This record gives sequence, structure tokens and C-alpha cells, in this order.
Amino acid sequence: MAYKQEQSSTSKPHFCAHCGTANEKSGYTCTRCGERLIEVDVNSPSSLGLHSCSLCGSANNSRAAYCWVCGSGMNDSVRIISKPAPELEISSATAPRTYRPDLNPVSLPANDAAANPQSDAAGSSSDLKTEIPFSQQNHSVNPESLVENTSGTSDGEIPAGIKKWNWAAFLMPAVWGLFSGVPYTAILFGAALLPPTVQLIVMAVASIFLGVKGNELAWRGKKWRSVEHFRVFQKQWASWAVKLSIAVLVLLVLWIFSSGGA
Repeated sequence: MAYKQEQSSTSKPHFCAHCGTANEKSGYTCTRCGERLIEVDVNSPSSLGLHSCSLCGSANNSRAAYCWVCGSGMNDSVRIISKPAPELEISSATAPRTYRPDLNPVSLPANDAAANPQSDAAGSSSDLKTEIPFSQQNHSVNPESLVENTSGTSDGEIPAGIKKWNWAAFLMPAVWGLFSGVPYTAILFGAALLPPTVQLIVMAVASIFLGVKGNELAWRGKKWRSVEHFRVFQKQWASWAVKLSIAVLVLLVLWIFSSGGA
């Protein structure tokens, strides 16, 4: 695939790499999610590397969820491998040895090296250590880093790590949904117009339902950078919801006692 060497500075609109919303070229932040709008130039790559959009071939940051040029999803993006300038290339004969997992093995401890049959002519094996290929070593890998990010799609697969109770959705269903990709929870504000008994039943049913299904609805209703990003966001909202609920409960108890004393 041929990658674009330059990004057009006059094309419109400028798509948000976080949520894919189209913005004016002169904008500084996204009008929907508030993330900063960044133009990517392959001549000044970031330390995290760049990826090429599978649709238009434009360069994007490796963490971008949407292409900033055409707005398409970056699920099938290809990493851009930068090549060193010819004058800076070093021959393999004089290049210093660097660690590469696919080439350099890891030595065993000195006490195990004596078993190596490849001893030197003097019969000393203390300087010769048995080497184990990197691919055969035991390395821990975070399973979540291997899971495809299907957030923001109506039929996206729900990661096992987020299938649990959501306290923020249970305690603050109407407000929580507006910021978590479940905007139709705003209709719960209309419950204030219902009779007290009906209002209580509606809110109780909605809170329990969103407490159980809130994470699944939020995962499919909004594009998240990763499972970890989703967890941090929901954890922060849960903290706010619990603190606010405790404050409201304390005020209610004080009001009851003050009314009874009067």
C-alpha cells in the first residue's frame, strides 16, 4: 500500500480521531467529545508510531479510532514503517549489537551453563552459556490487549471483563446515560411529571435494568479507546454517583429530623 507523504492542510472537514465527528478545519477541539483536533504529518512522526488508513491511506496516530482525513474507522489500519535515511544506515558488520526478541536468545544462569556440550578447546565452559530462544520463554501477555475493540457498534461483542454491575447507571441513570453513549436515558427526567407512586416504580425498574445492562449498552453506544479506558471512565462515574447519593441521603435524614422537631 502506498502511504501519503503529506496531509492536506486545506481539506474539510476535520474528523475527530476519538469519536469520528466532522468538525470545521479551523476548530481546535471536537464539538462533540471535546478532544483536541490534531493534524498528522509523516515527516514528524510521534514516538508511538503511525498507522495508515485502510480507506484513504492517510497517516494517523497509532491510538486514533477514526481517520482524521476521511473519518473512517481505523480497525483495519496498517502500521507505517519508517525507513532510515541512506546516509545514516550502518552496515551489519560494524553495527553495535542490540537486543531483538526474535533474534537474540537469553542466557541461562552460570550454574546451568556447564551442561552445554559446546565447550571451548581449553575445556572451560564458564564463559559459554546455554541460550534459550526468546519465543520459548514464559512471558505474560495481557489478554485484553488481544481483544478486538468492537465498541461503538450495535452488534459489537461485549468483552468479558466489563460484564458486571454498573453503580453509576443504577444510582444516576438519567445523567450517566448522557455521557456514556446511552442518551435515551434522558426520558427518565420526564418521570418527575408522573404521580409519586408511578414515578417510584419507573425509576426503580430503570435503575435496576441499567445497573445490570448499563456496561453493555455503554460499550455498544459509544466508541471507547480500549477496555481499560472504558473501565476508568465508569469507575470515575461510579465514585461520583456514590458520593452524591450519600450526600443526598444525609440531607434527607437531616430534613426529616428537623421537620419532626418542628
